[in-house]
This record gives sequence, C-alpha cells and structure tokens, in this order.
Amino acid sequence: MSPPPRSRAALAAAAMVIGLAGCAGPRPTGEATRDSLAALAHPAPVPSPVPPDTVVHQPGYRTVKIPDDKTLRTLARELGPARFLLVLKVNRRDSLHVRTGDSLMVPTDTTADLLALSPFPRQVPGARDLAKLLLVSRRVQAFAAYQSGSLARWGPTSTGRESLPTPEGLYHTNWKDKERTSTFNEEWLLKWYVNLENFVGISFHLFDLPGYPASHSCIRLLEDDAIWLYDWVDEWKLDRNDPRRILKPGTPVVVFGAFAYGKKSPWRRLAADSTATNVPLYEIERALNAYLEPPASEAASKPPARADSLSAPSSPSLR
Repeated sequence: MSPPPRSRAALAAAAMVIGLAGCAGPRPTGEATRDSLAALAHPAPVPSPVPPDTVVHQPGYRTVKIPDDKTLRTLARELGPARFLLVLKVNRRDSLHVRTGDSLMVPTDTTADLLALSPFPRQVPGARDLAKLLLVSRRVQAFAAYQSGSLARWGPTSTGRESLPTPEGLYHTNWKDKERTSTFNEEWLLKWYVNLENFVGISFHLFDLPGYPASHSCIRLLEDDAIWLYDWVDEWKLDRNDPRRILKPGTPVVVFGAFAYGKKSPWRRLAADSTATNVPLYEIERALNAYLEPPASEAASKPPARADSLSAPSSPSLR
C-alpha cells in the first residue's frame, strides 16, 4: 500500500527549490505534469564509432530514502534542476509523484548525462537504413528515438495499465495536435499529442508519470520528452483525392516487451543491479524482426486510413 501523498504546500516548496514547474496528478482539466529541461532537448552527439551492443558507461546507483519533505528538498537542492530531472527519468516519475516514504534511485556518477543513463544501446545496426525509428519497451517503461540506427534520445513512459495495456506491435506516427480533449473523458486535456492508431486513439502525449504503467493504452511522456518527440516525428502523407489512402506512413514505432505487473519494477532494483533496466540488442532485434516488416499479405489487408483523418480532432483519443 502506497504511503499518503505529501502535502501540497510541501510539494510547492520542493518545486521552488528545484526550479521546476511541476503539476499534480489528474486535475479537473486533466493538465499533465510539467517537468521541462531545455538543456536535454538537444543532447550532445553520440561519439562514433561505438560497438553496437557495448555499454559505453554502465552507471551505478544508490538508494535515497525520502522519509519526509525536508529530505526531498535537500536532495533537490544538492542535485540542481537538471540532475533532479534525470533522477525523475530514471525513476519513471514526474516531480509530484514522489511521495513521503518512497525511495529514489540516484546515479552515483554526478557527470553522467541523459544518454549515459540510457537503458537502450547506442547503436542498432538493423535500423541503419531507417531515417527515424521509435522503440517503446513496455518491460522497462521507456522509449528510444533512433536516427539512422544511432540513439538520439530516450525517456521514461507510462504505458497502459494491466486492464488496458498498450498493445505491442508496429505503429506509425500518423498525425499530431498540440492540444486536444480526450474523447474518453472530456476533463482530460492531452498536450503534444501524436496519434499512433487512428481507429482507437492510441497515442504519445504529455500526462502524469506515477512510476508505473497507468494509462488507458496510450504512452504518457514527461513534458520535455513530449515536446521533443512532437517536433521530431514525421506525420503520414495522405492522398488529397482519397483521404483513406496513405501515400507515405509516418515515423515507424515498435512497441515490444512485457511489463511484469504486480512485481518490483526493474528501475527499483538499480542499486542492487545497475543493468536491471538494460534493453539488450538481441531483444530489440527480435522485436524488429517480428514487427518492422509484416508479411505482404498482412500489409495488403491492413485497413486504409479513416475518411475523416484529415480532421484529426474527430478521431478518438484515450489517455
């Protein structure tokens, strides 16, 4: 049973200390948690060449218990806003889902940057012929963006809860909208929305990251990741004379792996095993082989885009 949330006053004080604009869990407007970090929007280029499945730097982690608000404020002050956001990413949380009684995994190397903490390999040879590729590991609750097989960015996610899991398989980034209201619940405001499944509304978007899969099949992101992804992905191209016909699909997205619901999350074991969240190359290759190139018969039978696709807000959207 989770310990009670900290008081709003204490949360506000922590946010002031770390200099981050955080938002609580679901509000009446459904606005998501805000954890921005402009410095991470454009990570440093990856050194080349790098062996495809070699750990360039395997970071270590220490467990920091949060018995009270003072401990959290002290930790935030010591780390500073940039490194505190990295800690949140490692723990798959936004700033207002750190509760009294929790423990955080904190990198022991104070110089490690975002890519150094990546659970994904720096290079995926099987993706070198793809200009862009997005991977979403449900097992470790993280996404990775690759450009011509090189890791450009990674970040935490909150995919579908056990009763509404995000289906694994191949998707494409169809269309996007900076802000839209969920058709599942009109109180949910979904920002930086990138549609993946036009018939049922599965998407990437900004919303709360509580440290476990909690969505209604969508893939939730922190704000800095949601904005970066929104700008980075390509939309589909439709035939203007027949909007049901896709001339060119958007950026491919492969969702794979299985989250162990009811068990200790991989990132909570990092202090004891710093490789607990690693996504090995063979796991990625297996997913790419299974989903990236569907059989010709499947591709031919895939339904066309909705006739109303050019009017994105009419399509369903979950959370």
